[in-house]
Order: sequence, then structure tokens, then C-alpha cells
Amino acid sequence: MRLFLIRATSPGSSTPGAIEVKFLRQLKSSELAARTSSSAGRISTEMLLRMDPRTLSSCLAICMCLSLTAFAADPAPAESAHDLVRDMVYNELLDRQKETFWQYHIEKRLVAERFSAVQVETKDGPISRIIARDGKPLTADQQRQEDDRLAQLMRDPAEQVRVKERHDDDEQRLERLMKLMPNAFLYEFDGMDGGLERLKFRPDPAFNPPTYEARIFHALAGTIWVDPQQKRLEHLKGVILIRVDFGYGLLGHVEKGGTFELKRQQVSATHWKSSLVDICVMGRIILFKTVSKDQTEVRSDFKPVPMETSLQQARQMLDHPQDPS
Repeated sequence: MRLFLIRATSPGSSTPGAIEVKFLRQLKSSELAARTSSSAGRISTEMLLRMDPRTLSSCLAICMCLSLTAFAADPAPAESAHDLVRDMVYNELLDRQKETFWQYHIEKRLVAERFSAVQVETKDGPISRIIARDGKPLTADQQRQEDDRLAQLMRDPAEQVRVKERHDDDEQRLERLMKLMPNAFLYEFDGMDGGLERLKFRPDPAFNPPTYEARIFHALAGTIWVDPQQKRLEHLKGVILIRVDFGYGLLGHVEKGGTFELKRQQVSATHWKSSLVDICVMGRIILFKTVSKDQTEVRSDFKPVPMETSLQQARQMLDHPQDPS
């Protein structure tokens, strides 16, 4: 809090109505209370009545300006790290309620296998075409095999359902883990990084994970990066701190030192998509059912797909990609 001295000159002076304002020094609230309780800090009613009208008006205006300046100099406490994460999770879950479909490029690694693909999402599930393996375009024989695979998928409704269920399971699992974030971890600010708010996180010992899946997630510690304006998750990187046993190790376990990394990318004014999922977990239980223990998937070149797109139409999009120009 700042303390000012305001003194009006007498009406008979050479500059009637003049105001002299002096900044004394910045005071703590306790000091200010002591000052204002003293006779030196009080202005009597008689003094106000004897002031020249112009002087009194000027005093009141300056007092109002100084009050606003004092409040501006003492900003309200910043949002806590926990509250920022809570708001971020709310926005992420709200985004997931708005169903949208996208076409994108995939670079995927499954242990030692590497391939590139184009994937199109539809209301009936995703469909993808592999376009390269180990950094090389498919041979004529590999292209025929890919054509046969897609043709078989189009003839097999049961397989289409299985593909959709695997895709939906992964999305729902990530949503469940997102819901755990406000309660499963303790957060602290760790500075700004390229315009993003960086926060450290570690397991909250008071949290009781309700499922095996939650126990694995709760064992992570690491860093998250949050867009402070939109309050959206941009990056999460964590390491499993301890070995996690299930049924005293009889039902499985996950080794200490496993890693999990997730990146999110804004693809429209209101929608974000995962652009990186990197997971390396050693043990008999994996974090996601439909990914291996050692997998990296990078997604890029996101393009919106009409909501009414069918699997057959998506297949045609893969067979006859539009010219980028």
C-alpha cells in the first residue's frame, strides 16, 4: 500500500486552488493502519469546509486517482497451479464432448517396426492406409496387400466394429486418465517456456487410485505445459517413479522407469488433437490395451472431415488423395 501527502495551498496564495502531492513511501497494511489512526493522518471536517471549492474538487479527484493506482500496484493473487490444471481438464473434457472427424498423417513405431499411414476418422470408426515402411514407399506387391486388406475390411462389418471399438476404447481411456489429473497429483509452477506455463507434478499421497489403470497413471511424475490463455494441455511428459504391482505381483506389474509422453495440437478455433503419443512401459500390464509397451505415434497435417462421411467415402479419400495444391 502506498501513502501520499496531499496539501492544499491557502486561498490567499499566489496560486489559489493549487494542490501539492508528495509520495511518502510504500507501506505495509499494518503500518498504514497505524498512520491513519494518528492525528497526523486525519483531515478534520473544519479543514474541508475552509477549502476553496476548486481546491476541494481537485483533492477529491486526486484521491480517487491515487486510490486506483494503489489498487493497481497490489494485484490480486495469481491462480494456483491446481486451479489452472482443474480449468485445463475442464476444457479438455468439454472439447471431447464435441464430436469431430479428421484426416491426418501418421508416423508410427511399434518396437522395431516403422511405417507411415494416412488415417480418416468417420462415425463408423477410423480407416487407414499404409503408404510407406521403414521410410520407403510401398513396393507394388505391398500396395496390392494393402488394397486386399482394405477390401476385406469393407466386406467385414464385424471387423469394422472391432476397429471402432479399439479406437473408442483408447479415446475413452485417455479421457478417464484426464479426469484423474486434478486429484491424483500435486502441482507447482516451474516458470514459462515459449509462452506456455510449465508445471511440475508428482503423485499426491492422499489419492487412492480406484483401478489398476489409475494406479499406473498415479505412479507418474514429470512436467506438463499448459497454454495459459486457452487453458489447454499442450504437452505432458512423465516417468513411472516406482514399480507398480497388481495382486502382490501375481496379476502383473509395471516396472519403475517407464515413460509416457503426450502432445496436443490445436487444429481449429476450439478443437485440439493428440499429435504425439509415446509410451515405453516394461512389465506384464500395459498402460493402453491397443498399443504396445514400446510405441511412438506422431500425427500431423490435420484436415477436417465432414460429419456424414461414411467408411466407403473415407476409403475413396485414401485411394484418391486430393492434390495438395
